[in-house]
Amino acid sequence: MSFKKFLAGFLLLALVTWFPVLAAQQGKGKTAAVTGFTESLFKTIKFRSIGPTRQSGRFVDFAVPAKRPYTFYAATASGGLWKTVNNGLTFEPIFDNEKVFSIGDIAVDPDNPDIIWVGTGEANNSRSTYWGDGVYKSLDGGRTWKNLGLNDSHHIGRIVIDPSDPDTVYVAALGHLYSENEERGLYKTTDGGRSWKKVLEVKLDGRAIGVVDVALDPSNPRVLYASAYDRLRKPWNYQLGGPGSGIYKTEDGGQTWKKLENGLPGGILGRIGLSIYPKNPKIIYACVENANKPGLSPADRYREIVLGLPSAGMIDGEVYRSDDGGESWKKISSDGQSIGGAPGYYYGQIIVDPNDDRVVYVLSVSVLGTRDGGRTWNRRVFNFGGDNHALWIDPANSDHMLLGYDHGMGITYDGGKNWYHPDFLPLAQFYALGLDNSYPYRLAGGTQDNGSHLGPSTRPAGRPIRLEHWSTVGGGDGMYNVFDWKTNRYLYNESQFGEIQRVDLQTGERKRIRYDRQDLRWNWCAPILVSRHNSDVIYHGANILLKSPYRGEYWLEVSPDLTTNDKEKLPQGKGGDGNIQYCTITTIDESPLVEGLLWVGTDDGNVWLTKDGGKNWEKLNDKIKGHPGYWVSRVTASNFNPGAAYVTFTGFRHDDFRPFIFRTDDYGQTWTSISGNLAEGPVNVIREDFHQPGLLFAGTDFGVYVSPDGGQSWFKLKGNMPTQPVHDLQLHPRENDLVVATHGRGIFITDISWLQELTPEVLSRDLHLFQVEPKIKWVDNEANHSSSLNFDGESEPAGVVINYYLKSAVRGEVKVKIYNGQLLLSELKGQGQAGLNQVLWNMTARRERTEEEKKQVRQMMSRMAGSGFSSQVDPDYVYVPVREGEYRLVVEAGGRQVSGVMRILPDLWNVK
Repeated sequence: MSFKKFLAGFLLLALVTWFPVLAAQQGKGKTAAVTGFTESLFKTIKFRSIGPTRQSGRFVDFAVPAKRPYTFYAATASGGLWKTVNNGLTFEPIFDNEKVFSIGDIAVDPDNPDIIWVGTGEANNSRSTYWGDGVYKSLDGGRTWKNLGLNDSHHIGRIVIDPSDPDTVYVAALGHLYSENEERGLYKTTDGGRSWKKVLEVKLDGRAIGVVDVALDPSNPRVLYASAYDRLRKPWNYQLGGPGSGIYKTEDGGQTWKKLENGLPGGILGRIGLSIYPKNPKIIYACVENANKPGLSPADRYREIVLGLPSAGMIDGEVYRSDDGGESWKKISSDGQSIGGAPGYYYGQIIVDPNDDRVVYVLSVSVLGTRDGGRTWNRRVFNFGGDNHALWIDPANSDHMLLGYDHGMGITYDGGKNWYHPDFLPLAQFYALGLDNSYPYRLAGGTQDNGSHLGPSTRPAGRPIRLEHWSTVGGGDGMYNVFDWKTNRYLYNESQFGEIQRVDLQTGERKRIRYDRQDLRWNWCAPILVSRHNSDVIYHGANILLKSPYRGEYWLEVSPDLTTNDKEKLPQGKGGDGNIQYCTITTIDESPLVEGLLWVGTDDGNVWLTKDGGKNWEKLNDKIKGHPGYWVSRVTASNFNPGAAYVTFTGFRHDDFRPFIFRTDDYGQTWTSISGNLAEGPVNVIREDFHQPGLLFAGTDFGVYVSPDGGQSWFKLKGNMPTQPVHDLQLHPRENDLVVATHGRGIFITDISWLQELTPEVLSRDLHLFQVEPKIKWVDNEANHSSSLNFDGESEPAGVVINYYLKSAVRGEVKVKIYNGQLLLSELKGQGQAGLNQVLWNMTARRERTEEEKKQVRQMMSRMAGSGFSSQVDPDYVYVPVREGEYRLVVEAGGRQVSGVMRILPDLWNVK
């Protein structure tokens, strides 16, 4: 094929529809297990981290070594642990490759700042809270970690270290969020974590109650205060408190305890935060979520909570102070004025200024505070932050503070008047993601409490993707974002509970298009689908399926209630306690081969099929052998067989962490489990490749997995990606990119063209050269940026990526040669390791210098010796950019040789 013909075809692809109408390939879904396919093939795979960073992510704790004033550690809810050694100018992640990623609390050894303790599993109890697997410890500043046990604690609220004996450590274990378990309470080690003893066990009616906070008397570390927290979340409700919550005190290092009651509320309590004034440890503050209702007995109130009845009218947040070590307490907040987290399960932190016992801060949506010991309260102390979870105050200078909140962190040196916000950390917590078909293609996704964001997948000439290249296209908690694939002009996105809008990306106009039938229920992340056959048609899921024939201008109800409509699980009031609407649609997909062939899943476990656009529906639950009855996280229609589809279930809301993936080839009449050897971890999404039948990708709560054989075997795509919960995956059919939306570290992209070509035949070869993706020779007309604090999201490499496979490692040189006809343009050195290998050609030709040029260059290098510049100059060759066109390449390894072609395309989109 001539280059002109190829280019014409390439451009034509840009004009056809986003979803290619693929020929049905019946039976191709049942593929034999691929022999020779192992995880070692992926050790060189590289993901590009592209951000975004403008919104950052949820920080939950800080630890600051007293002996290293410019070093501190910052813990996130689902983005791992970060370390700075220059007071926040730069950070590095130091907890990326452990089994878990969610953190509840951190502590630093007071005598050795390189000893770090991490309690995994976030202590805030939202619907997106992730669990951990116990306590980790590092002895080398975070370079290496060891798990020290308490694996079934799942969520850790606090770690405190005995200042007189750093091997003595206390850990507040909350226990499982979605079920009762025994590993709850306060645990103590006296040998640096080699062994643990439960020193505070609170039991009520046989139930173990967790501990959420601990405060230690710095003048007498045998005196501790601990707050028990009686809580339980269900998929449809959150039990925000109970009779098991309360404050306990020990004066003998945990051997004996007494419950503190004098002046404190009794009955039904929720989360309790504690803070000791270090200069007089007899002074203690507590923020208490008082869940009692005036006029209602504790038994009746607790019955309300268990049933999920509204908590409107409860007393809510109160602040108490003790001046005698907890023997008596006085409420310092006014009656009828809630001072505390709203809701308490998401906040629950109180901090007393280490230099002034009258100054107290309570963290909530805003930071509340008093400067006079509680006589007056300011409901917004700082004009900064939002949904605040952590506050550290420098004991040497109270004007120096660190604030952690849903949008990142802040650093102040003037008591909160001005804040520095590090906006270069890729910590976005994505729920869902969409791609368009522009050049380069764009991405849009919704994030936890940070709206929806639009940005490029790459930038010209390998330039970094920075903060300014992203724009906010939606507010609230961002959820689904789906493009009009035909025009790339319209974007449909939403915030929580189905608040959908249409965004005109050309004019910037936004129009709310939600169907406002008042009795409908909407999932927190209600699915949106643009029809694969007509981009004007969109679907939206409530508890019924809605269809708009024209871009959301009007809606049709095309299904009955597709949920169980279980009255005991329906929200009692708006959102119920825990801000949940249940019995809702969670996922929709349409076959790309048959218009109106729709698959639907719900949060209460139903799976449905309609073949006629919603006129008739078939419930498929009973036909799925092994159907767990859990939340349907995804239904995905096959690209090759109209009767084939995939369904995934996530069981973490039932404390079941097994993977569930099923496939049907006969319109749901029979199903086969294809979870196979998939590692433990709930599955959130499955995608089928557009080009290769049987090539599947799954996103779980611990990463991305690939199956080359229709699900018979699975392998982790780890590469350089941190351990992360993957909430969405998208495949770009033109660029052959796998795009990964994580709930903690933003978006990652990798090229999978070589995976689409990987077959048993290829694996049997000693040497194989994969097809080379066409490369655009971008026009680079942008000035350099000077800020070193901006995040550099990774674009595609500025050159051509050449992938080749070696069955076995080879000794000696591997040569990659590029020719224009018979003229050798460049020769590259490749790696010789077994499996996938890559080299990058920077699209330049090597020309030997003349003897006079060589002489001049060597003289220049001699004059500039030691400058660093001389080491960047080749004295014998000069490299010049090549033109657009077709080039031949040859790979030589181990006495074998393979050849192929590659094409460099002009930048026709840089038209001014």
